[in-house]
Amino acid sequence: MYNSLPIEKYMFIHNFLPHPDHRSRARLLSHKALLVYNVLLILFFAFTHYVPKIYPGILGYASDIKISELLNLTNKKRATAGLSELNINNELSRAAYKKAQDMFAKDYWAHVSPDGKEPWDFILTEKYDYSYAGENLAKNFNTSREVVEAWFSSPSHKDNLLSKNYDEIGFAVVNGTLDGYKTTLVVQMFGRPRTPSYLAKVNEGSINEKILESAKEESVVENSAELPKSLETESNGNLFTLSYVSFPSVIDVSAAQKVVGLTFGGFITGLFALDVWYSKKKAIPKFTGHTLAHLSILAITVIGIWLALSPGKIL
Repeated sequence: MYNSLPIEKYMFIHNFLPHPDHRSRARLLSHKALLVYNVLLILFFAFTHYVPKIYPGILGYASDIKISELLNLTNKKRATAGLSELNINNELSRAAYKKAQDMFAKDYWAHVSPDGKEPWDFILTEKYDYSYAGENLAKNFNTSREVVEAWFSSPSHKDNLLSKNYDEIGFAVVNGTLDGYKTTLVVQMFGRPRTPSYLAKVNEGSINEKILESAKEESVVENSAELPKSLETESNGNLFTLSYVSFPSVIDVSAAQKVVGLTFGGFITGLFALDVWYSKKKAIPKFTGHTLAHLSILAITVIGIWLALSPGKIL
C-alpha cells in the first residue's frame, strides 16, 4: 500500500526548516524553543553575575598585558600626534601599583576610593611633587593593545594620553579579585614634576625576565599592602615592572561570553536565514506579530547579556 505521508526518519528536517503543510516555523524557531532560549540565556547571565558573589574568584578574565607594550603603544600615539615621548618614573609606578592594590583591598572601581582617597594622594604619598598629574584605569582586557585603543577611543582618556602637560608616566598591571571576578587592573599615571628631573628612557627590551620567573616560584601574593620586592626591576633608576602572579581562574568569562554569544548568534541567524529562504521558496505565510514579539525578546536578551558581560572597561 502506498503511503503519501513523509517517511518518519526524514521528519527531523523540520527542526531546521518550516513545515509546508502545517505552515509553521522550524521547531527550533517555535515559540516554545524561543522561550527555552530566553530561559537558558537568563540562567547563563545569572550564573556569571551571582556565582562570583557567592564564590569569589571562580570566574575571571584571562589577560596578557605587558607594561613594555603599554608604554610603547602610548608613546606611538603621542609620536603620531607630534608629541614627545613619556618616560617611566619610579614614584608614579609605585603610586599606580598601590592604587591598584587599594581597589582590590577595598573592592571598588573608581578614581576616588570609598574613603575619599584621590589619585593625587597616592602620587604625593610617593613623594612625587607634581605640577600636573592624571590617571587612566582599565580592567577586564585581554591585551595591551586593547587597553590603549580603548583609552584612545575615549575623549577624556585620550586627553591624558596626548596631553602636552606630562613628561613622565607610571604603570601597574596587577591581578586580583574585584567584585567577585578574577581580573587584571591596569593603572596608568601621568605627571610633570615641579622641579625638572632627569628623565631616563627605558628600552622596551630592558625588562628582566628572571624577575617574572622568580615570581612564579614564590608564594602568590594577593592584595598585599607592600610592593613585592621580588617583582621590582630597575632600568636607569626607574621602576619598570609592577605586577604579580595569581592563580588561574576556573572559567574565563571573556572566552565563555564570546563562545556563547557567537555560537548562539550564529545558530539563530542561520536558522532564521533558512526559514526566510524556505518560506519564500514554498510560499509559506506565517510571519505573525506574535512571532516578531518572541524574536524581539530574544534579541533584547542577547544584546543585554553581551553588554553586561563584555570584557574591557575603562575609567
